[in-house]
Amino acid sequence: MPSEFVAHFTSSLNTTPASTASPLPSPSPPFLNLNQTEKGEISSPKKQTLHALLVSLNQGVITTDDIKQATVTLHTASTYESSSNDHEEEVLQDAISAKLTVALYSETLDAFLDQATQVEAEAEWWADVESSRISVALYLLQTLPARIFNVFRTIIHLLQENKIPVTISSLSPSTIRSLLPSTISTLRPGPITTAIFPHLKNEPSISLAMLLPPSKQVQASGSSYLAPLRRVQSSASFVLRFANLPLDLTRQECRYNRKALERLRDERAEVVGKLAQLRSPMSNLVRSSYSTNAQGSSEHEAVLASLAEVILPHAVPNPSLLVPIQQLALWLPGLRQQHVTELNKRKLLRPSVLTRIWPSALVFPPLALYIYTSRTSWVPALLDMIADARETVRGFVQGWLVEPLVGVINTVRGGGKGDMLVHEEGVLADIESLERMTLDLARDALGYNASQLEQLSRQVRTGDLTPVMEIYEQDIRKPLRSAISGTLIRNMFIQVQKAKVDIDQALSGIDRLLKSQELTFAFVGVAPALGVVYLAAGAFSRLWATSRGTSLGGRKRRRGVWEGLRRIERLLIMYPNSSSSQPTSSPTDAPIAPLPTGLLILSLTRMRSYALACLPRHIQEPFLQDLGDLEDTNLDRDAKLQIVQRIWRCWGTGNQAVIRF
Repeated sequence: MPSEFVAHFTSSLNTTPASTASPLPSPSPPFLNLNQTEKGEISSPKKQTLHALLVSLNQGVITTDDIKQATVTLHTASTYESSSNDHEEEVLQDAISAKLTVALYSETLDAFLDQATQVEAEAEWWADVESSRISVALYLLQTLPARIFNVFRTIIHLLQENKIPVTISSLSPSTIRSLLPSTISTLRPGPITTAIFPHLKNEPSISLAMLLPPSKQVQASGSSYLAPLRRVQSSASFVLRFANLPLDLTRQECRYNRKALERLRDERAEVVGKLAQLRSPMSNLVRSSYSTNAQGSSEHEAVLASLAEVILPHAVPNPSLLVPIQQLALWLPGLRQQHVTELNKRKLLRPSVLTRIWPSALVFPPLALYIYTSRTSWVPALLDMIADARETVRGFVQGWLVEPLVGVINTVRGGGKGDMLVHEEGVLADIESLERMTLDLARDALGYNASQLEQLSRQVRTGDLTPVMEIYEQDIRKPLRSAISGTLIRNMFIQVQKAKVDIDQALSGIDRLLKSQELTFAFVGVAPALGVVYLAAGAFSRLWATSRGTSLGGRKRRRGVWEGLRRIERLLIMYPNSSSSQPTSSPTDAPIAPLPTGLLILSLTRMRSYALACLPRHIQEPFLQDLGDLEDTNLDRDAKLQIVQRIWRCWGTGNQAVIRF
């Protein structure tokens, strides 16, 4: 990850790329017009050696071993005889020294940036553990064997110091207690406590003070019968504090490691910031290394002295260009190992993989064995559950989704011509029957003529049976006689037929209403199933996108980009207060301090790595261009704040939102 940033950051310094077609770099600098013989050979052995060395350095990436070999070659070439007025040899030496200096600069920047990145990743791991009580308890469980081993080693060391033989009897609690100094009055951790929690050696803790009862100076003027309740409450509070003490001390250990790593990160970031501010002098050095004036050599000495001062502040200045290059080339290979050794010595790294997985490795085999041996009980139940789930899904799709949709299609196709509650012909037949029954009764009982019967027929069709109802009213005055010799029975059958006609007409109206809303009812029936399908499809698509990691690197990585850009903006805003205690007249015109610059580069390194790994090509290039603008050390604070606002505006909203989680 840092190498990607360093390669981009120092790309402008590599002005002489290798060419496979010609041994000479292109474009050719002035010093390549060397004095040649008629056979085309370079005039002196020193020039030949320097020219061959320069060509070899242009063939690819220069490593630390190449730098060491080049310094040996330069030292050998310095023993050759040369003309005192030969400027070409001086320019060759300056060009080679410039390339070696740029290579050292790139290697050093990559080394310190790699260290800062590693330290920040470790600090974030400790911060994640510290933020969760469950994670703290799990970390305590994972490291419990190592802590117990440290306790036994400390006890054996105490026995050996007091010249007590290591036996079973010497490991008794009374013997061990006699070897330990009393630290209760001073609230200082003892050897056993520091063996369990090593961070207390470097940062004595007063967490043991929480075991003390609360102060009794504040005594309210309450009743005396509350005193036993207070004592019970105090005892319960003491037990809870004592039970939480291991977790509290473990959380303090995580916090101590995190803060130590953050201090170490700031140290490395400050060096990275100082190195980043040397890019402009390095660029001037590369441009002036091919000139024949005397100013190029002095600029080279100044840049190399600045580089050596940043990396080796206690180094003795040397007028020779080879000595600082040799010192840095010898110092760089051991830099990474020294960094890892320091972290291991201070025990700031996260526990090993074996330490973190041993609880799972201990629980998994018996759990797997139990699952395997009990397969006869849960496998059939699981198969039945799968079969039930399959049938449920099939029934849902068939009964609540497919069939209602087919019904909607049939409704649209049929246009409301489906089954009816009452047919129109049946209603007309019932009305005609009622009309005939009414006319016959009027003809027999009332003696209506043809015109009166025609008038009554029109009234019956409109539902008016007044003459018949009058006969019915007279018959019910003498129901028995009317039933035997009158028209009561005929009139009752007419009333039944009239009720039947009314029912048929009511059902016909209901049928017309249902037919007019049939499509609405069909959609209402299928709507819940469509809603369930929509929610299930959305959940499945989100799960699929998360599992495939196609959503721009996933939520976690996009949150890291958001945090990185937020820290960049915070550094730029807080820079005037954090970089200098003396306020300047125009702080925005001054260069950004090394520490904020280093932290800014550290965030940009992680964002660049994310962009190269996760962003699609059509948005990767413009996003990297914005990051490149922030990496420019020549821009002041206001310009970089405007770039940050542009990144928030372009990449924080809309369809191309990268900084959103």
